[in-house]
Amino acid sequence: MTAGDAAVAGRDAGVGAGPCVVSVVVPTRNEAPNIELLEQRLAAALASTGGGWELIFVDDSDDSTPQVAAALMRAGRPVRLVHREKGDRRGGLGGAVQEGFKLARGTVVVVMDADLQHPPEVVPALVAPLLSGDAALVAGSRYGWAGGDAGLAGLWRPLLSRACRALVHALVPASRPLEDPMSGLFAFQRAGLDGVQLRPAGYKILLEVTVRARPSPVHNVGFDFAPRHAGRSKATVREGLVFAGHLARLVVVNRRQGPAGPSRPAHLGAAPPGGDVARDGAQA
Repeated sequence: MTAGDAAVAGRDAGVGAGPCVVSVVVPTRNEAPNIELLEQRLAAALASTGGGWELIFVDDSDDSTPQVAAALMRAGRPVRLVHREKGDRRGGLGGAVQEGFKLARGTVVVVMDADLQHPPEVVPALVAPLLSGDAALVAGSRYGWAGGDAGLAGLWRPLLSRACRALVHALVPASRPLEDPMSGLFAFQRAGLDGVQLRPAGYKILLEVTVRARPSPVHNVGFDFAPRHAGRSKATVREGLVFAGHLARLVVVNRRQGPAGPSRPAHLGAAPPGGDVARDGAQA
């Protein structure tokens, strides 16, 4: 199957194929070695989630990623795939995630990376407060008492990440309920985006959703940001410049929309190996 064939198959695969409560949207670019393991670990993590789930890959790859995902579809796994050919990859990662939002059938939508730095085992902890109606958005956090950022390689990346976090909190008050506004791991109630026009640019889609949709209440779940399983990081100087421009636009949007509401986040802790979340109420 060619990438083009996979794209055609993926646009229809899974539609009307049974109930779906949780949609997991994963943007991919050259992640072929990670796809099968990601699906296996998600299936194990979500096995006890009632109502069904789906995994949506929105793919901008030039390797065999779409073929690997298509093989999972043929095997009957709850996988859907859209492969975007060169010249049709509008908005980069943010645009891919937004396309996944449009395809999602679940009442709850999860966004995560394919490289397994976001552990699939934490997904039940993200979706539980959403399914119970206790939260409108739940974000994964590499910070706080239960998080870890060991997957940020090198000496400077952890320092840069924390500096960007402080800068975002200072410039964009709507981000302050998020312990980790730069996180790529989060979940939200899909109805919360009704009527919201997103304009994502680059990698920081969580910040875009938070500023434009103003979900409330927001919860945080700590997780260990693991080293990449396979492949290469997509972080570049160019992406840093894209983020700077995106942040400048969101500063303007935040000021136009006014106060962000509660500035103290609820913190649900972390998912232990068994997958259950440890609740300890609002963080002091």
